[in-house]
Amino acid sequence: MQIIKYTSFHFITLLFFFSLLSFQPGLTQNFAIYKNLENDSLQFSVKKAAVSSGLLLSCVGMITLTIDEAYYQDNRVKFHFAKDANGNLTWFDNYHRAMDKFGHGFSTSLFSQNIYFLSRWSGYSNQTSSILASSISIGLLGAMEVWDAHFESWGFSVGDFISNVAGGMYPVLQYNYRPLQNIDYKMSYNFIKKKSADHGIHDYEHMTFWLTVNPRGFSDLKYMQWFPNWLNIAAGIGLDSYQNQKQEFYIGLDYNLKRIKTDSLLLNQLIAFIDRFHFPAPAIRVSPGTVYYGFFF
Repeated sequence: MQIIKYTSFHFITLLFFFSLLSFQPGLTQNFAIYKNLENDSLQFSVKKAAVSSGLLLSCVGMITLTIDEAYYQDNRVKFHFAKDANGNLTWFDNYHRAMDKFGHGFSTSLFSQNIYFLSRWSGYSNQTSSILASSISIGLLGAMEVWDAHFESWGFSVGDFISNVAGGMYPVLQYNYRPLQNIDYKMSYNFIKKKSADHGIHDYEHMTFWLTVNPRGFSDLKYMQWFPNWLNIAAGIGLDSYQNQKQEFYIGLDYNLKRIKTDSLLLNQLIAFIDRFHFPAPAIRVSPGTVYYGFFF
C-alpha cells in the first residue's frame, strides 16, 4: 500500500481544511460563544443550510479520495472484524499501542464540533444541532469502519468505533454541560523528532494527544484563583517509536486560547481552530523515566 508518500502534513492539512468550515458568521469557539449559542433565537435559513451541506460534502469527498488511494489498495474480502494474531477482537491495545484510538477520537471530535457550528449557523435549535453533530460525525467515521471491514488487512475495529462515538459526543456535551467547556482534547505534532518509516496518518510516534483542564474555569475552586486564566494543566500520551513500542506519558502546561477575545470574526475563528492543537510548553515526561522539557512539542 502507498502509505509513505502521504505525510502527516497532508493529514493535518485535511483537518485544517475541515476546520475552515467553522469560519462562518456567528460561530466562534471562545468562551462567550458557548453562552451565545445557548439560546435558540437564530432563524433557519435554507441558503445557509445548503452552503453548510455543500461544504461538508466537499470536505468528506476530498478526505475520502485521499485516504482511498493511500490505504485501500488491498484485497477486497467479505465483512470481517479486526482481530489479533490469536484471533481475538482488537479493542484498544494493538500494534499502535492504542494511539490510533486517540486519533480516531480527535478526528471525530473535529467533525462533530464543526457540524454543530454549521447547524447552529443555519438556524437549527441546540437540540437539533446536537443530534446532527453527534450522529453525522459518528456515522461518517462509522461508515469508514464498515469500509475497513471489507479489506483484508483492516477489518471493522470495535475499539475504533468506540473512540469515534466518544469523539463525536464530546463537543456536543461541551455545549450542553457547562463544566466540560473547561476540559479540552488536543493534539500536538513533534516536528523535531527523527522521522519514522511510516509518514502517513499512522505516524503516531510524532503525535501526542492531550487532555487539558482550565482550573480558573471552575469558579468554585477558590484556591485556584491565583492560576492564570490563559493557562491549562495538561496530561498527554505518546509513543516513543514503532521499534520499541513504548507509550510515553506527560504532564505539563497548555495555552488556553479561548480566553482571547477580539472584535474580528475571522480572527476569532482562526483562534478557534488553533486552540484544537497543543503548542510547545513546559512538560515533564513521567514514563518511561523522568525527563524535563522547557518546551515540548
